Amino acid sequence: MRLLFLNYEFPPVGGGAAHASLALAREFVGLNHQVDFLTIATEGSRADEFMDGIHVHRVRAYRRGIHESGVVGALTFLGFAATRLRQLARTNHYDAYHYYFSLPTGLLALVPGEHRRQPYVVSLRGSDVPGYDPALDWLHRTLLPVTRRIWRRAYRVVTNSANLRQMALNSAPGLTVDVILNGTSVTATRSARETRTGLRILVVSRLIARKGIDTLIMALTKPGNEDLSLDIAGEGPDSGTLRRLAHACGVAARIRFHGFVSRAGLAELYAAADIFVLASLAESCSMALLEAMGAGLPLVASNVGGTVELIEHGSNGLLFKPQNVEELAAALHTLARNPALRERFAAANRALAHQHFSWRAVARQYEAIFQRATGQYSYQQPAEAAAHDELTLRDGRHHT
Repeated sequence: MRLLFLNYEFPPVGGGAAHASLALAREFVGLNHQVDFLTIATEGSRADEFMDGIHVHRVRAYRRGIHESGVVGALTFLGFAATRLRQLARTNHYDAYHYYFSLPTGLLALVPGEHRRQPYVVSLRGSDVPGYDPALDWLHRTLLPVTRRIWRRAYRVVTNSANLRQMALNSAPGLTVDVILNGTSVTATRSARETRTGLRILVVSRLIARKGIDTLIMALTKPGNEDLSLDIAGEGPDSGTLRRLAHACGVAARIRFHGFVSRAGLAELYAAADIFVLASLAESCSMALLEAMGAGLPLVASNVGGTVELIEHGSNGLLFKPQNVEELAAALHTLARNPALRERFAAANRALAHQHFSWRAVARQYEAIFQRATGQYSYQQPAEAAAHDELTLRDGRHHT
């Protein structure tokens, strides 16, 4: 098949969805499909280049920062991408299209042109679903008729968690939705720690209120957690607020704000960490959480959204109520004082990442959808896809 992937974010711009879309495109190339990618231009990038067998086409857009787009950034991307999409569709005659985010990227599916003749799949990632982020409620109320039109015209809508699927169905009852969880890679065994006092906590996140990093900073002030230090990788509009909070709480000396970190730098942070924390108020299927699993880290996370589909409390991590400083502090204290529990969680997470969350298994599931959409489907479920499907919800059924 010849496919065009579209995402208004592309590494290093954006968050987990940007890396997920690129990882999936790479796997499709590995499965002998021809993949083009229409996305945003990044600083220093060429407008047209090949990357890992993917033909990447970039258009200009205004963004506030690497991890922040805003309405202006989304609209400028759509304006330039619409023209480029029409050109690519006329020239390359794609079999199908894959839109990451129904808003803003999925709006391109409604633009008149040759691409309207072929089927498309839309992957919902969280912020494009009504009810996921209260800060966007006004936008979703305004655009709900358009959102429904994008979803109902799609050959298939895919979410990356059962929780997100239910949110989508709340806005579009009767819609056919598949759930395909994100993937990850299992990294090399973490190296031995240097001799030091205390443990290192890692957060990899956009610095926005929804990620709950303020709750984690306050948890460091609680009795018993004085020896814990925190590494925060990521940028965002709340950077200054979080730094001021750290100083006000008296824990600034134990927190390192790394800002934007390259993939190589992130690998080093994962290898050096002892505990990974995700304190989000809402989450679909966190790429950072899966990467931490692949790195063999014990997990502490808020029991929201799709996170509870990745963590079984007491089995591979600890869960706490979002914004509950006391519960988070207690979970950190439990892990800090129990190295055997940390190792048990770490081993469980590496096994889960290896057995259930390979990107190849994710790609096989998407491949089956695209093959059905284009009339090229013949059923043969590889073992790796079957393993991933044990933790995947399809049409509302949980396979275990």
